[in-house]
Order: sequence, then structure tokens, then C-alpha cells
Amino acid sequence: MVLALTAACSSPDQRKAGEPVRVFMWMFGGVEEQDKWLRGAVDNFNAVQSGIRVEYETRDWATQRESLITSTIAGEGPDIIRVHHKYSVEFGELGGLYPLDRFADYPQIREQILDNLWEHVSYKKTPFGLPIQILPFVMAVNKGMLAQYDLDVPKTWEEMVAMGPVLKENGIHLFTMPAGLNQDTAYRFLPLLYKAGGRVFNEDWSKAAFNGPAGVEALEFLVGMKNKGFMPEACAAYACDENAAHWCTEKAMISLEGPWFQYITHNNYDFPMDKLQLFRIPVPEKPPGPQPSRSLMDLVMVSITGYTRVPEEAWTVMKALWFDDPQWHRPNAEMLGFPTQKRAYAPGIETNFIDSEVLAASGRNGLAWPGHPAVTQVQRAMADAVNMAMSGTLSSREALDQAAEEVDEILEDY
Repeated sequence: MVLALTAACSSPDQRKAGEPVRVFMWMFGGVEEQDKWLRGAVDNFNAVQSGIRVEYETRDWATQRESLITSTIAGEGPDIIRVHHKYSVEFGELGGLYPLDRFADYPQIREQILDNLWEHVSYKKTPFGLPIQILPFVMAVNKGMLAQYDLDVPKTWEEMVAMGPVLKENGIHLFTMPAGLNQDTAYRFLPLLYKAGGRVFNEDWSKAAFNGPAGVEALEFLVGMKNKGFMPEACAAYACDENAAHWCTEKAMISLEGPWFQYITHNNYDFPMDKLQLFRIPVPEKPPGPQPSRSLMDLVMVSITGYTRVPEEAWTVMKALWFDDPQWHRPNAEMLGFPTQKRAYAPGIETNFIDSEVLAASGRNGLAWPGHPAVTQVQRAMADAVNMAMSGTLSSREALDQAAEEVDEILEDY
């Protein structure tokens, strides 16, 4: 792997006189439209720049952490990466990412990004990534089914559960969610935990808090729906595409998703968009947690690696592609997430997102995963707990308490 990385990336010392500086970029995740845009943007950049040449490759979203570990240890790899925001903490701590506040014009760039996002791409107040997309979690509902069965969009968990018997009688699942690989389970549990007033950690992040009353009630909400037959029997093994297929074939009415669901359902499954509606995740009638009800928000960021030999050139590329390009000046459903720049929310800006006001409201109320270096391990523990309870191996309380013990041991190292 080290040999492959070394061969794949160049250093300024290897350049011949007059050759442009090569900047390498790895884009983790994305869909065909994103790749198409980026290839065009890179070609345009290379056509007008004589001193810098960008070369990039797409990589699977699921492999980003392993790839970053390998390249950070080796000290060789790309100059720019497009990844999940949580790695700003883990790899910022390890020296795998380059601090953006070292660049002279960073304050001007920062001013143009929504103010509440910088804390999620920073470690100890040092920014290690440029946030480019917001992904607030919402519910997706088949509004054709709502009309067919004379149902209303639920505002509470209790209202949602009350819809189950009507749908079950007609062979339709009330709710479906992916719960397979890549922490999908944790990503569907956390929005419910946040809505119930719970949090992942206690106030000083020394102990797990997801096994408190809010966590138990959120998990029992899921387990109760599954035990009543309101969810697919095999949903605990569903990957995202399997879950989307179940929903798009109208075997389920509601799924817990985000802004990517519009693109996936339309482009991958040709689902009619006049049947898709997004709404904010319901809350319990009496939230049991002590914290304010919030929406889960994910971020995508672009970062410069800590071992780059060409930081200034990488910064020039990052700004040109991910900040100055008009693609990021308006919400575009083909990019799967909402932009982070303030200008994208100015009066008169048009968007092709369905129910964009719902997504925007969830984003404004958004709370991300806690920026802890061990958050990936925490997610795995939470996902295991949810799956054990959903499968009936342990009760909700037992599963969450067992996961909390594991997380508490992890937190002792920090």
C-alpha cells in the first residue's frame, strides 16, 4: 500500500523545469452527477491554470477512514480529500490534516460560510476542513399512500405508530430504515435520540449518555414498530440501496433519510417525484430527555492533508473548485446536500430540491455527531446495541447499557 501511494503521488522535487505543480485529490463518495460536475470543473481549472494541474480519482465512501489511516501513517497520499466532517477531529489530532487558518485569506473564506458549521470541522478550535455540504436528516413519505389511506403527516411518535395498523392491513410497512453496514443503524437511531432530548455524551464528554431515558425510549420506539410488524422483518440487514428499493416499490410508506433521497429515488429507481414528500422527524409527545429537541445534521468537507508538499497550491485548488464555483452558490438536488455558503440562502435563489424549506429548517436546528476523536468507535457500539435490540437478543435497556460500558472504557483514554 505504501509503495502504491508513493507511486501515485508526486513531490515538487520530481518536477522538471517549467512543469506545473501537480495537486492530487481523492473524492470519497458521490454519485454520477457529482463526478460529472467535478471532472468538468477540474478540466476547466486545468485549462486556465498553467502553474497547477489537478489530478483526481473517486473512491468509495465506505473506505475513507481506512484510506486516511494508511496514507497518514505512510505520510504519502493525495493533497486534497473530500470526506465526512468527523475526520477533522480524528485526523486533525493525528496531524493528518493541514490547518486552514495558516492561509492568509482564511478569515475572508470563513466569513462566507454559515457560522454554526465551523465547530464541526475543527479540533481544539483549529479548522481542518472547509464545510461544503449540509445533510440534515428528515423523514421521506409516500404522499400518494397518505391520500389513499386518508392519513396525515405525523408530528409525534404516537401519531406515527397509530398509522401502522391501517397500513399493515393492506400489506404495507409503516416505516423502513437501513441498518446494515457503514453505521447506517447509528445514523437512524441518533436522529430519534436527538428528537427525544438525548445526547451521545454527558456534559463534559467523560461518559456515555445515549443509554439514558431518551435513548431507551427511542430504541423502544423502533423495537415496538418492528415487533408489531410495522417494519420489515429483515430491515436490520438492509443496506441503503435495499432500503430505498423497499420504499420505492411502495412496500413501505416512511423512511428516515436526508437530502440525498430525492436523487436516489428518482435516478436509481425512477420513482415519481410527485409522490415524494419530506417532513421533519416527529418527536415524542413528552420528550424524556433533558436537552432541547434537535435534528441530526451531517456535513461533507474538503481538507488538505497534513503531509502535502504543496499546501498553497492545494488551497488554490480547493477554493476554485469547492468555494468559487457557482455550483455551490445555490441548493442543487443533484449534489445530494445543501450548500454551506451564506449566498446560497439569499432572497431569490432558486432550488430544485423538493420541500427545500423542510430541509433548511432541519439544517438550522441541526446538531452533528460530537466532535470526538473516537466517534467512529462510538458509532459502532451504538449500532451494535440497536441491532441487538431489534433482533431481540437483548432488551433496549440492556443493549444500550452494554454499549455505554464499552464507550465509557473508550472515553477513559481521552
